[in-house]
Amino acid sequence: MWRDIFITIAQLIVASPGAWRDIEKEKRTQHEFLYRFLHPIFGIIALASFVGGLFIRDGNLENALKTSIISVVGVYGGYFIAAYLLNEMAPRFGLKKDLPRFQQFTGYASVVLYVLFIVTPFLSELFILWLLALYTIYLVNTGTQYFLKVRATKITEFTVVASAVIILSPMLIRGLFFYLIK
Repeated sequence: MWRDIFITIAQLIVASPGAWRDIEKEKRTQHEFLYRFLHPIFGIIALASFVGGLFIRDGNLENALKTSIISVVGVYGGYFIAAYLLNEMAPRFGLKKDLPRFQQFTGYASVVLYVLFIVTPFLSELFILWLLALYTIYLVNTGTQYFLKVRATKITEFTVVASAVIILSPMLIRGLFFYLIK
């Protein structure tokens, strides 16, 4: 399972069109997607946030737990909000509403963000790493073509909207929770 997760992430980052085609061919069920891909990644994010907060930052158990909770709530909340919003906007782009499909699209298109959430607790001084989140735009664009099969006339518009929603949702939730909890 872990090997498959890392291979999927690497393929999406390095060879995005081929990875999206493979994901489309596999026809993973919602259960397989959630329990063999998404939830383990969120577990890794929680662990990385906790360990990074405990050993790398200030060594305070309370702050490490808060950071871990904030990260998990940010990625979970961002994932669900982004998938729901894209599902609701689907008819505007000539797509049918299909929440499980948009949840898979959002989960796979967010892999760069997930990797950043895993790495940044250990490299918190390198704020510039968050610029890599812009690579999500490319992942969304290729996923739009190969996974969702949006009409060619709507690809750019959908890519812009979906990228903004996918990138900003977890960031806004995370920022809000950091403000409220800390």
